[in-house]
Amino acid sequence: MAECLMRRALAALLIAFSGCSASGERDRAGLVKLSCDGTTGRNARCYSLSVPEQRGQRASAGGSAGRTIRLRIVVLPATDEEHKAADPVFFLAGGPGQAATEILGDPGITGGPFRSRRDLVFVDQRGTGGSHRLDCRFYGPAQDVQSFFGDFMPIERVRRCREELERDADLTQYTTAASVADLEDVRTALGYGQINLSGGSYGTRLAMEYVRRHGANVRAVMLDGAVPPSVGIPAAFGRLAQRALDDLLTECAADSVCAAEFPRIRDEARAVFERLERGPVRTTVGNPAVDVTISRDNVAEAIRYMTYSSRQAARVPLYLHQAFSGNYTPIAEYLRRHRGDGTFDGLYLSITCTEDVPRVPADAAEREQGTYLGGYRVRQQRAACGVWPGGQVPSWTGTPVASHVPVLITSGALDPVTPPDHGDEVARTLPNSLHVRIPFGGHSPEGLANLGCIARIKQTFIEQEHVRGIDTSCVSGIARRGFATR
Repeated sequence: MAECLMRRALAALLIAFSGCSASGERDRAGLVKLSCDGTTGRNARCYSLSVPEQRGQRASAGGSAGRTIRLRIVVLPATDEEHKAADPVFFLAGGPGQAATEILGDPGITGGPFRSRRDLVFVDQRGTGGSHRLDCRFYGPAQDVQSFFGDFMPIERVRRCREELERDADLTQYTTAASVADLEDVRTALGYGQINLSGGSYGTRLAMEYVRRHGANVRAVMLDGAVPPSVGIPAAFGRLAQRALDDLLTECAADSVCAAEFPRIRDEARAVFERLERGPVRTTVGNPAVDVTISRDNVAEAIRYMTYSSRQAARVPLYLHQAFSGNYTPIAEYLRRHRGDGTFDGLYLSITCTEDVPRVPADAAEREQGTYLGGYRVRQQRAACGVWPGGQVPSWTGTPVASHVPVLITSGALDPVTPPDHGDEVARTLPNSLHVRIPFGGHSPEGLANLGCIARIKQTFIEQEHVRGIDTSCVSGIARRGFATR
């Protein structure tokens, strides 16, 4: 599952929410039509829909009974009205914490093959984007550069964010189950019958839980980087990250150019983390240069997130080689950009503190020792959940979704968080499924050559509504465009 910060690698643009004004036109389904000014997407239709904040049976002290929140919805209508199909595609974003409307910046989706015959629907999940967004400021301000190299989840800022958000949000009500109910309300309000779902990373959990609850309303599902119900975030992050890095360095060793530039890259990578075990190092970032101290955890986090993206992964051998030579600036600059505007998604904590962390084994941090990431994510996330309220534990915990709905699953061969064996696990109880492995693919395969192959497979799947006979041979042509050496 991709963390909230990875949303920048999955979406090109954050679209600001145009709030509902008193002049908004309300229809009989409860939708309020909004202006689409500033929204990417030709002929877009924009709405808000009010839903109850309290969906579950348990609310935190003070409660949220009676409070409503507004969901932001953007519909891109099919461009071929004459041959338009009745079933739209709903796009479900990752994180948890990414807003679905952020995906509007991806021309491969908004101008892709689905747009011709089907409406495309983007609903900002509760707690994201224009749907009562839960933002925490974990890093910054910008002039405090060193603050971008602190803990991933600084506990005092977690506590402060909880206090600020609880002024107008019951954080126990921002869960997958609540979001499933929201999606069903949106489907009904928009007047659709059966729908198609396209989910990435955490969005695959949301998609399959919708199938579990409302399978009769689902025509077909596409899952990119599937998250099985058995997975408790962040229990195995270290081992998964280590496997992805090992495979990436093996690929470098088999590439003539990469191997010539970095002939001892495995030893150098190991030496970098062994050196950092002895203490943090000083480096510089920015122009003019500012001195900062970076820790082993900082470097590990940066390398892990670089392997999320196939494009960024191509720079990992170079950055590790530079760090081995004493130059940590490239890694530090990447982490500062990655932590970006200083915000973290409160929805990530609300969901994982309810659905994941309570079932992470007590010795999970110790199990991660020996990996380059180590157990710091487990320790910090567990500590953060100690000061963040958890919602109602879902009944589906650990139980796979069994369904005859057609499902297409894609997995990156080098994905450091949702590897192909996760896709295999999800597929076991889906007899009408097809699992496609993307060679060289990370959590996001962007940057690889010949990715049009995956788009064609998805288009064929959606058009024929089953997985039988789909030709996947083109995946053999997907390739990395080379490793960075300068």
